[in-house]
Amino acid sequence: MATPREPRFKGPDADWHLDTEAGRQKAADRYMQAAAAAGLDALVLADHNSVGWVDIMVEAGQRNGVVVFPGFEVTTASGSDGAHLVIFGDPARSADDLRPLLHGPCGFSTDHPPFEPGRPDNPAPSPNTLPQILDKLPDEFLAIAPHVFTDNGLASGNTIEGSLRWKALHHDRLGAVDVGDGADLADASSFRARFIRRELKNFPCLKTLPFVSTSDAYSLDELGSHYTWIRMAKPTLEGIRQAFLDYDARIICDWDERYRDGHQTPNNVTHAWVEKITVTGSVTGSRPVTVALDQHLTVLIGGRGAGKSTMVNALRSLYGDAAGLPSQARQEAEQFERAIFADATLSTTHHLPHSGEIQTASWTANTGSRTEHGGEDTPTDFRMRVISQKELFERAANSPDNPHATSRNLLVLVDDALAAANPGTGTRDDFEAQLDEARSTWVGAARKLEAERAAVAQRPQIRQRVAELARQVAAFDDEASQLRRARNDQRLAEAQWFDSAVQEIELAIDALVTRADEVLPAPGALPVTDSVSVAAPADFGDLAGQLNTVRAKLRADVKAATETAARSLTVASEQRTSSEWQAQVVAAADDSEAYLQELSALGLDPAAYEQVRDQLHQQTRALADLDRRSEQVPSLETATNTAWQALEQLHEQRHERRETLLAEIAQRSGILRFTLQPATDTSSWTVKVRELLGLRSDGFLEDVPTLAEWLWARVAEHDDRVQLWREACVTGDFGEIARQVPLRAVWATRLRGLDPLVRTRLAAEIADETVTMEFRRDTSDQAEQWVPLTAGSPGQRSAAMLSFVLHHGTEPLVLDQPEDDLDTEWITQLIVTQLRSSRWTRQLVVVTHNANIPVNADAERVVVLENKGDGVRVRTTRTSDSGTVEHCGALEDKHVRADIQTIMEGGVEAFVRRERRYNNELNTYRAALQSPRT
Repeated sequence: MATPREPRFKGPDADWHLDTEAGRQKAADRYMQAAAAAGLDALVLADHNSVGWVDIMVEAGQRNGVVVFPGFEVTTASGSDGAHLVIFGDPARSADDLRPLLHGPCGFSTDHPPFEPGRPDNPAPSPNTLPQILDKLPDEFLAIAPHVFTDNGLASGNTIEGSLRWKALHHDRLGAVDVGDGADLADASSFRARFIRRELKNFPCLKTLPFVSTSDAYSLDELGSHYTWIRMAKPTLEGIRQAFLDYDARIICDWDERYRDGHQTPNNVTHAWVEKITVTGSVTGSRPVTVALDQHLTVLIGGRGAGKSTMVNALRSLYGDAAGLPSQARQEAEQFERAIFADATLSTTHHLPHSGEIQTASWTANTGSRTEHGGEDTPTDFRMRVISQKELFERAANSPDNPHATSRNLLVLVDDALAAANPGTGTRDDFEAQLDEARSTWVGAARKLEAERAAVAQRPQIRQRVAELARQVAAFDDEASQLRRARNDQRLAEAQWFDSAVQEIELAIDALVTRADEVLPAPGALPVTDSVSVAAPADFGDLAGQLNTVRAKLRADVKAATETAARSLTVASEQRTSSEWQAQVVAAADDSEAYLQELSALGLDPAAYEQVRDQLHQQTRALADLDRRSEQVPSLETATNTAWQALEQLHEQRHERRETLLAEIAQRSGILRFTLQPATDTSSWTVKVRELLGLRSDGFLEDVPTLAEWLWARVAEHDDRVQLWREACVTGDFGEIARQVPLRAVWATRLRGLDPLVRTRLAAEIADETVTMEFRRDTSDQAEQWVPLTAGSPGQRSAAMLSFVLHHGTEPLVLDQPEDDLDTEWITQLIVTQLRSSRWTRQLVVVTHNANIPVNADAERVVVLENKGDGVRVRTTRTSDSGTVEHCGALEDKHVRADIQTIMEGGVEAFVRRERRYNNELNTYRAALQSPRT
């Protein structure tokens, strides 16, 4: 960026005095304040052929919080159309460090002054060509080419055919080029458009050449009009150099599509992440050890016994789910926890997704993992996926005794990812709770329906009994007596009805009074939240008052209505005593008694007669009750069917969520595909049925699997079989099942003899679905290249499972030595590639012994662990001022680079020896970049 020293730089007002030292310092401060206001954290100075303002601008940047890289811009030797080049150094450099560059690599001298004679404000071109300048540029300085598509730009379509420019564009010392607005590609077939899309085959440098966006500003309001985001721990020249070496992971121009997806800055972190973890009191060390983690990619390295496993298992204890691991991995995790963390305290700080809320969690063997937030201490529900290569291998293992084990292991990972991404869907335990509730609802409805059906089925028998008893009663009476008894029975039945009605109304009045107090309590206080208080509009009080008035009036109306009803009931009861009807009721009772005496006088048995009449009365009432219940059967059938549909819908919803996630994984990975089959996991169904029936370990070993295979087979009759099984379990009639399935008599007898409730619950057990994962051996899309996971080699299974884990979920992910069992080619193509892209949407923590992962994945933070006399710790180095510096940081940190070389590469000497052995291939590669164009 040009400084106020440039003649073309426009002062903002008349108070822009550059002829005095005070005026220049004031201008420099205003410049840096404007840069900070524009959001710039750092900038590169680029006055033409001059470093006169470098020291003033660096000091102003320090005062105003802007890091300034001192530099200058130069035009190369090809005249007024010569290409431009910006050369800059570390912020610690001064003008005195830059001047030798003007006179050395740039070639300015008395014979070739930097400005035209007699025109001190007009810069002159360098006598050296751009390749010559780059050849002579010291390693401690970097160079970029600005506005490369203008007439005096390095890649101008009119001049790029010149060999000097082509050579300069491919020079190792050219750090980056400014291609302007890379989104403004009106002519998609133009040279510029194809250059930016890196499609020009005769420019091999485009594979590795970084693009940057520069402001080229000549006024304060233009500062930051264009900018480049460069990922660095802090602005240093080494950080920029590392960014140029890996532009895809470290550089985003302001026109990049990643800026147009709603993210204002790449530093916006909306995913959950763990900030740091501290282990205190473990067997691995007497003193606490704290490891800070980056929001994106952190790599833990160190020799054997350095404490990497301690950190992984600490994170698992705090945030993982050991219970959901395969058996061997679970046993190892639990054993590590007991042996290493028996007396330890583990503590962390984590950030929730979206809100960024900070919480602290701690773990001890006695309390488990607990999180403190809002003044409350609750079980930790923050999610972090901790995966080891051993776990992935075990999840992918094929077991002849348990053919669906791999499927269940995959679905555990799928369900955990769904729960982490969509808290509303719940965890596996939450789903099982919903499933149990749905099962209970259906079982209750099915048992009630079956009871009603069984009762209603007795109606023909009861109807016959009523007819028979009516004939017996008629045998006692002649025609006149029957009329007499009918009249008396009518009055007495009416009296009984009246008494029952009075009782029902009295009970209803009491219930209404009680319920009114329960459902309409006195209004509570208006709500007040714990967050920032915001005054409600005045009309809210009026609306709240209206609701309270409605509440009070309703209570009063209910009370008045019940009091009115009670008075009316009393009046009706009093009127009964003096009514003609009541007199007939009393007379009917007396006459009935007299009739029994008359039967006795005739030698007939009044007791037998009364017994028959009582039975007739009871059976008549029973028949009426059954008629009423029969009318309710359709509604009970509807309720039962609805409950079953709700149960099936739970399974269908989970199937749809799983299917959607698996489709996304398949699309992102490009090497995986999945087949999800509903209700096919017969192994887990068999286990659940045995548990439900309490079968002995050696009982019915073949019977339950045989039934499972018949019931859940994917055949055309599947739905009919499930319905037949459900009806058999509800009714206890397994006859048709026995005709279709070769059930042993003892097994059929056991099923029939089950408690009806257990039997019905058995029908509600639906087999889980199974998932089959296939992977593609290469990039071919031929069908025969797809191989089932269980048929692959150990390395292929591990790679496929790792791809599965890397391509789903947004919760923090810890990978413990993911390179085990994988070829280096897989590590580069799979792990490194995915880490580079996933870091933007989730936090990644990787423990590794392979240098490709921290170097080629370009980790934001590498943490070097070691085990000294006092236990595990982060490696440190003593500084000159008797302080210490931890070996943590990105690749630009010299301590980190040295540790990677020593621990992972076997030292610089070993690395150089390997490079020499690859000499022929390396020379060929370099030659390809510098070869003549074709």
